[in-house]
Amino acid sequence: MPTLRDLLSPVEARTTVFTRGSDVYDPERMGFVSGPPEPPDLGGGFVQDASVPCNGNQGHLYGTDLSEEQKRDLIEYLKTY
Repeated sequence: MPTLRDLLSPVEARTTVFTRGSDVYDPERMGFVSGPPEPPDLGGGFVQDASVPCNGNQGHLYGTDLSEEQKRDLIEYLKTY
C-alpha cells in the first residue's frame, strides 16, 4: 500500500494500481506520494499492480473497522513516533 491510510481501508477499497518510486513524503496519509500509473518511459517509476500474482494488497485487516475519526486519530498518534 502506498500509505498507512490506504492500509486502514477495507481490502475492497484499497488502491490496486499505483506508481512506486517517489521519495516525496505525504505527511497527511503517512506514506510516499503515489499517483496514477504512468508509463515507465515517462519516468513514472515502478507500477504496482495488485492483480499480478504475489503483488496482492490484502495485508492485515487490523484497523479497517475503525471509524474515520478513529483512523485519523491513530495516524496522528503514529506520527508522534
